[in-house]
Amino acid sequence: MKDYEFTFNATTGAGGETVTCKMSYERDEHGAYFENIEDVTYEGISIMGVLTDEQFAELEMVGVNKLRQHLAEEKDRALEP
Repeated sequence: MKDYEFTFNATTGAGGETVTCKMSYERDEHGAYFENIEDVTYEGISIMGVLTDEQFAELEMVGVNKLRQHLAEEKDRALEP
């Protein structure tokens, strides 16, 4: 299978800071699977090592939802005449 990449913005931390997340995933005719955040950056600096397990899980959940929405919109655009 080919790995795909999806980048999205989300908020995390006590101050609700905006971070950029890079997620990799695999895809087949049934949809995306093996979603995994590869990197999280804040103002261009990787903060993967300072995220709590809860923050990482929350960002992963946000990412999976945004990815599903993105793929659905991509499919809808492909169906347009």
